[in-house]
Amino acid sequence: MEHSTTIRAESVEKAIKIGLTKLNISESEANINIISEGKKGLFGFGKQDAIVEISKNASISELTAEIEKQVEEKKDELIDRTKTPEPTIKKEVKKSKAKPQQQEQKVEPAKVEKPKAAKTPLKDSESIADKAETEINNHDDLMAEHQKVAEYLENIINDYGAKADITVERQKNQLIFNIETDKSGLIIGKHGKIINSLQVLAQIMVHQYDKRRQSVILNIGDYRNRRANVLEQIAERTAKEVLKTKHSVVLDPLPSYERKQIHAYLSKVEHIETHSEGRDPNRYLVVEYKP
Repeated sequence: MEHSTTIRAESVEKAIKIGLTKLNISESEANINIISEGKKGLFGFGKQDAIVEISKNASISELTAEIEKQVEEKKDELIDRTKTPEPTIKKEVKKSKAKPQQQEQKVEPAKVEKPKAAKTPLKDSESIADKAETEINNHDDLMAEHQKVAEYLENIINDYGAKADITVERQKNQLIFNIETDKSGLIIGKHGKIINSLQVLAQIMVHQYDKRRQSVILNIGDYRNRRANVLEQIAERTAKEVLKTKHSVVLDPLPSYERKQIHAYLSKVEHIETHSEGRDPNRYLVVEYKP
């Protein structure tokens, strides 16, 4: 019996239905990954089928619940650390008991200041070398901490029956954890729920030791690129509906990372405004018409 399948059909809904029938499972038992929502085309030209990847995994709900539990624990741990005040050390300032003495006014000869000796090139080179060595040490320390986060994520994934190898790379202001696995469907989860929960967990852990402004991203293969294309299609379709009807549209709950992607796309469309409502993990985006 098959445990996963990739289906092409006229629509996402039809592809999902075909895939569930083929695997003989219900939607609640399935991992559904929308690779492409397809295109209707014009007069039959440019038409593209929707592509959906469906896999069966009985432990998917357990894995999601466990990851979400760990996310909450890490959030609580971070809040506790923030609330605990650091001990302050008070320095005693000794007051001088000596009384000021009246000094006789004396005319002293003007002092001739000697020109200060310029710093030698040797000292300059030593200072640059020290600074470079410090930056290298800081970088090595951060990379070691990043690797600890990667190993932590690997252990979570391994506990639920999927082997994963995670590498870390930096691209400008993004810290990317690339996951290599033979069970991408399990780690991505239904509508990306598991990989997004793991991403939140990784972000919390990274920000505990690295305070720089940066995005923490988890990726498997080209999943993020494919998901970005899906989100752009959702944004484009929603914008057309709002501009046509002039009525607001409420999107399904999305993680913060994906809401930002849709908001960035719609911010370029005239007469469209967006804002988020609700509370995580059920926070959603509202798309409104602006005259």
